[in-house]
Amino acid sequence: MRRSLTLFIVIIALIINMSVSVFAKWDKSRDGDLDGYIRSVCFINENKGWAVGDNGTVLFTSDGGAKWDMMQIPEIKESDLYADLYDVHFVDEKNGWACGDLFKGSGVIISTKDGGKRWDRQVSGVATALYGIFFIDAKNGWAVGGNGTILVTQTGGTKWTPLVQGRANANIGEGDPGFWDIQFVTPQKGWVVGENGTIKMTADGGKTWVAQKCNTDSNLSAVKFVNENVGWAVGEGGTIVATTDGGKTWTVQNSGLSEEWFYGVDFVSEQEGFVVGDYSTILHTTDGGKTWKVERTGKTKGVEKVTIYDISAPKPNVAFAVAQWGLILKYNP
Repeated sequence: MRRSLTLFIVIIALIINMSVSVFAKWDKSRDGDLDGYIRSVCFINENKGWAVGDNGTVLFTSDGGAKWDMMQIPEIKESDLYADLYDVHFVDEKNGWACGDLFKGSGVIISTKDGGKRWDRQVSGVATALYGIFFIDAKNGWAVGGNGTILVTQTGGTKWTPLVQGRANANIGEGDPGFWDIQFVTPQKGWVVGENGTIKMTADGGKTWVAQKCNTDSNLSAVKFVNENVGWAVGEGGTIVATTDGGKTWTVQNSGLSEEWFYGVDFVSEQEGFVVGDYSTILHTTDGGKTWKVERTGKTKGVEKVTIYDISAPKPNVAFAVAQWGLILKYNP
């Protein structure tokens, strides 16, 4: 009897230890104390990063998340309401952009040239929310949003031009699917993802876009390419699709989840990456997505059912995830 009891205790201890090893890889970098959500995060190295979210919130850290400074941008405030910011992107320590929308539905773009000390509002020229923004360098960038909106700039954002079906200054069609994320790997080659499994690719800097078949009708929230060939897109219903040929073919990967909506994805190499989404879910792969391991879910004590919106992994063993109420998590391998 004593031997059986000892064996039982050992088994329980092993189970607890395994649970801790699975769920103890993410620590709180910032408490969730905001009246709103943090929607996007961008780190350029292991120390410097920016996060944006509801009510015009911009957060900045220079010490790897030990301390976060917060500001609100007066230039994106109308009638006592701040714009909600959905995406942020920096190309270096100084030059960055964020996009979102005001309560009237107008697309908002802000930019900084000094690492976020000062932000200036840019003229988007569109009356629809902007969900994704990406720059390949300090001059050339793109933004995407509702109703098939694609904007392009070659001046760092001092002038934005709408592109629809390859035609500059075209009217944006109400029937077009919304685009939620965009990424370029060269000044010419990039992808957008969005509603109803939409993936489009351009090889001429955004002048023309070609639809790619991705074997899913699920809404796609985010896209990440590590080079011209290897990339992933994630979205509704636990959807993960991957390509190794620049999007000529997309393969559905098994996330092991079907109810969660995935909002963010980032990879540090062709093999290692993360996906985040509903119910505090964080998935991790070290084999290019052939297998995905759940590292944190809504069952984890202390962060039950928090929606995680984005993740930034600037280098191996370094990653930050942002969520509801201003909660920020830091990877602790």
